[in-house]
Amino acid sequence: MERTSAPSSARLAHLRLLLLWEGQLKRGRLTELFGLSQVRASEWIRSFRTLHPTWMLWDSKARSYQATPTAYAAHAAERAAVAQWSIAHYVALTGLPDGNVITTSPAYAAFREFAAPNPRLFALLRQAIVGGHAVALAYRSMREPAPHLREIEPHSLVRAGPRWHVRAYSLDHQDYRDFSLGRIVNVKPLLRSATHQARDDPAWTAMVKVRLVAHPELSSEQQDLVRFEYFNDTSARVETCRGALVAYLLQELRVALDPQEQRPPDYLLAVHNFKDIKPWLFPH
Repeated sequence: MERTSAPSSARLAHLRLLLLWEGQLKRGRLTELFGLSQVRASEWIRSFRTLHPTWMLWDSKARSYQATPTAYAAHAAERAAVAQWSIAHYVALTGLPDGNVITTSPAYAAFREFAAPNPRLFALLRQAIVGGHAVALAYRSMREPAPHLREIEPHSLVRAGPRWHVRAYSLDHQDYRDFSLGRIVNVKPLLRSATHQARDDPAWTAMVKVRLVAHPELSSEQQDLVRFEYFNDTSARVETCRGALVAYLLQELRVALDPQEQRPPDYLLAVHNFKDIKPWLFPH
């Protein structure tokens, strides 16, 4: 069934993502993604062309509108400030099948999502966060593998690498902690309101600058390659990250904390400001 109820601003955002990440807008692609008729798809493209007349040129051979250098220049100018044009949003819009799926898509994930959260548990936690309520968990951990009770006041859901976590105040530990959604057996909403919010979580509110450099044990040519691949040909890259998420960032990017012990080729990146980020790393 054709879906035409999306706000105009949302439609334009969808088309911009497609143009940036696919390099073209094509009626067939819009009918595939949004269930539009050919006529309606043309109307969407026409609205987008009116707003951005220099971003596309018609290619009669490909039967599609191709992105111009002007479109990518506009993207580059806004990239640092506008996260909504990221590849993560593009993937959320279009999906990313794994390599074992038969599809016409030219883009694949190396493997299917490995630790997708249980939708019901995710929804219950989200509702508790929005409503400001505490919940009881039946939880499993490496220290206590058997299901055991935990009462928490959740404030945020976080995807870190392949896993999802809920950031919450633990009534049992009297501290803020992360709980892996994949280790939650069930969630029971509690009637009492949460008394600890995100603004009270010092590791969540702290914004930490993580300075990444090419691993010093690489050759000069290899370091140049790493800077080209990761830093846009600059000497380093500084990421601002919540204190509670610093360790996840370093794990995901496989960043060496001790370059003398964590060496190439396993590690291509290293932390340059270890002393600054040390307070935010997982306790040993």
